[in-house]
Amino acid sequence: TEPDYYHSITMPGDGSLIRVRVGPAGDNNKLYRQRIINPGPLSDFSAWTYTGYYGCQAVTAASFNNEVSIFWVNLNQELKCMMSTDYGATWGSAVTLDYVPYNWVEGISAAYKPNGDIAIFFTSENALYVKKRIGGNWQEKTAWDKSTGYLTSVAVFYDGDWCLIVTGQDSIDNYRVWSLVYGDGNAVPAGEWS
Repeated sequence: TEPDYYHSITMPGDGSLIRVRVGPAGDNNKLYRQRIINPGPLSDFSAWTYTGYYGCQAVTAASFNNEVSIFWVNLNQELKCMMSTDYGATWGSAVTLDYVPYNWVEGISAAYKPNGDIAIFFTSENALYVKKRIGGNWQEKTAWDKSTGYLTSVAVFYDGDWCLIVTGQDSIDNYRVWSLVYGDGNAVPAGEWS
């Protein structure tokens, strides 16, 4: 019954279900999270925990084994992160990872590699950016090498490289859905775009 707005979901290694959402403008764009320990058809999906953060634009969640990460962008153009190392049962404080180059981000998505490295992708105006954590260290964000119109969203999964779907408009304002790969040395060289 929650209002339609930005939302993400992930399932860490214990089989629990972690949902995150941003409330609409009338709710000050508050960030909420939810953990369902044993999800099933009879689970109660109505209980949400307000994280204490508001003014959020877009949100994503990703997990690997016991680690769960929530990433979002706020109205101050900060790319924020909150992490759990116990399957989402408890959470650390939010940290600012970076700043986005424009005032609005509509799409954000993240995926882990099997070794625990992670990449966050986000759309900002007419560009797609990636920020990676390699060996526990966050790298500088980089933009893709494509030319489009306004971008609206992105989704990613890892399969030897980061495989993406991007939505938005092309340079003459036609609505489009694109697939592309951000290389990690499998089908595409590491750090290159297909």
